[in-house]
Amino acid sequence: MSMQKHLTISDCHSRSVSALGYHSARREFLTGFEDGVIKWWDLETGQLTFTVFEHTGMITQLLYWVEPKLLFSSSNDGTILVWTIGATVFDRITLNASVFCMAINHRRHQLICGFKNQLRVFPLDEKKDSGHVLDLGKSFTNHRHKDIVSAVVCLDTRIYSLLVSASKYDKKLIIYNTSSYPNSRTLQVVHCNPSAHDAGITNLMVVREMESTRLVTGSFDKSVKVWSQDGQLVLKLPYFSGFISSLCFVPCMNTVWICSGVPSPSIFDPSSGEIVSESIETFQSQENGQPLHQLVCIPETNHIIGSSRQHRDLTVWKYNKMGSVTMLRSKQPVDCLSYTQKEPILLFSGHSDGTLLKWERQQSSYFLYSHELFNIFETQSIEKDRYSSAKVARMSSRCKALSARRPVSVPLSRVEESSGVKTLRESTIPLSFTRSVFVEELDMLVLAADNGNIYLWGFDDSLSSILKMMPSKRTREQNSTRNFEYLSKQRVDREYSPLEEENGSVTNRVSGFVCKKVLSHHVQPVGGVAVVGRDRGYDTDYLISGGWDRQLCVWDLQAGVLYSTFSNTARGEGGNIPELACDGAILDLAYSTKRNEFAYSSSDGMVYIRHFSPIASEMKLVSILQGHEADITSILWHSLLNKWLSGSEDGTIRIWSEDGTQCMQILVTQEAVNCLCIDQVNGCIIAGIQENMSVYDPETFIQVQRNIGHTDSIRSIIHIPERTQYITASWDHTLRVWNAYVKLTPKTKEMRENARSTTR
Repeated sequence: MSMQKHLTISDCHSRSVSALGYHSARREFLTGFEDGVIKWWDLETGQLTFTVFEHTGMITQLLYWVEPKLLFSSSNDGTILVWTIGATVFDRITLNASVFCMAINHRRHQLICGFKNQLRVFPLDEKKDSGHVLDLGKSFTNHRHKDIVSAVVCLDTRIYSLLVSASKYDKKLIIYNTSSYPNSRTLQVVHCNPSAHDAGITNLMVVREMESTRLVTGSFDKSVKVWSQDGQLVLKLPYFSGFISSLCFVPCMNTVWICSGVPSPSIFDPSSGEIVSESIETFQSQENGQPLHQLVCIPETNHIIGSSRQHRDLTVWKYNKMGSVTMLRSKQPVDCLSYTQKEPILLFSGHSDGTLLKWERQQSSYFLYSHELFNIFETQSIEKDRYSSAKVARMSSRCKALSARRPVSVPLSRVEESSGVKTLRESTIPLSFTRSVFVEELDMLVLAADNGNIYLWGFDDSLSSILKMMPSKRTREQNSTRNFEYLSKQRVDREYSPLEEENGSVTNRVSGFVCKKVLSHHVQPVGGVAVVGRDRGYDTDYLISGGWDRQLCVWDLQAGVLYSTFSNTARGEGGNIPELACDGAILDLAYSTKRNEFAYSSSDGMVYIRHFSPIASEMKLVSILQGHEADITSILWHSLLNKWLSGSEDGTIRIWSEDGTQCMQILVTQEAVNCLCIDQVNGCIIAGIQENMSVYDPETFIQVQRNIGHTDSIRSIIHIPERTQYITASWDHTLRVWNAYVKLTPKTKEMRENARSTTR
């Protein structure tokens, strides 16, 4: 869900663009120029369709009237022209004074025009019974402004109709009440701010949200202000680098774009009162170009048109519902991702430099996330782990192998062998997290690493008792006194249960985050982990781990100890020979609650399915899945289909029968599959295929959604059904939030088809 660049038109005219507009019926946008020329452009292709030259002065505004499909153009030559759908002049209205701005009051059926020192109101007459589209004989004038009226907007509701005007030099912001009496020829001033800004007002705009309507003004004083409908100042944004040349409200994203003399507009979130440009991908890869001077949004088609003043370039952005909602930046590649299901929902991302980031979305904004960084090397609670010299040698070879499989952001350091002790310092082997899972029952984050360790992170119990005596999160929000009180009403409030409010996880999960224990047994990177909960009838929660060392381990999560390791034996001539879990490195691991079985994929090109038992020697081999022709990077149990899924670097996703005896379906992805995820609502298969994410229908196995935006491999995907979102983690140093695929019901499909038929 983002605005993405659709097309660019360079050097569109010999003179600068002075006005932008659109014609929804023709699906075209228009540009007015300083020499009076108006050009019509196709919205999809950018092709020039018409060039008209009827004005003799600079075009000041282009305004579309929806009902009769007419277009108004105003100029400083003292005329207003009315254009038909065929780009021909329908009416020429001479007013003998420069027209600087226009607005339509749909409730009163009037056109309001801004002149120097005055505001004029004209009744609309589309049938031209009075001789023109504007009834000049019934017009009236208001003289409250003492200089050029630079902007005028109308606020139409079921209860009232207001007219707001702003001046370019006298700094006035005036709100009028339009009379409902047919023969009334006056505007009643409701509010007048004689010094709304410290300099002239350049822009005036209405922001209509779900529960409120606000006014936004920009000025030569380089500031933007938000006003209530009655003219009271709600919020003043920090000063920008230049004067505000344009304001543009984008309803489909509920954001405001602000042009202030820099190449990329600032993006303002009116719900939170924050600038969110860094969290939206639209301008993240923007090249250094000429500053945008004007913007206009076409709400019917969800396009934005922008123009630069010096190079006379035009840029068109188009709304892409498959684009990312939010982009979260980190300093290192992201290798794994997990989240908490209980409120407040927290995201945990593991990075290639041994850092862990905890993310939480701000209550007031849909785009902004706060984050907290934890470094495994700085954690004091981590115990030292003793290694034999042979293990250190194996770790060195592991580093060389990892450098070939993934980009390393820091130089590979030497392994210190003094006293045979490995300590977690930056001078030792570089640490990267490979897999993560959050255990809700224990409030525990399990992080597997490429140094063979598994780190158990949890919330700091020592701080919980202190925080429980402090005001709750709800109390803090209610007592918050921000400088714009109305925004607190628009925050996404969550209902907290009494248990959460008094003694629950809400308090615990803001009480700090620490590494509580390190599980050490693997001698090479841990490729996969899976949790077996006590709901399976066991007296504790178990963790299964598999590594590149071809070992399987079972851990008691509550006690934080190794319970058993896989030690099958094969009878041969030489007696009992220890047998490892597979012939290649274990790359991923998954558990099936229904069957009490777990599967692990191997670099030998096979998937092994075993019955789970806390006693590793009793893990009976159930089946072996064969068919992939390259490393199997991901294995999952699909609880809705009751089938196993596997993704491979051979460019395929395979769906296996429940018992693993046969391959039921093969999805060809053309490129390597890095990770898999299951949509817990509709059962869709979500795949990270290189830098793109694809979503497949679980019944037809047809691709129903494709999301692009990452610039490097996607390493992990999670689905948050509580927010109807997918989140991806990538080596391009970002996490991206996407809207989840919503499967249409038969009734919804029928309604959509009927709507299309009616349109045709």
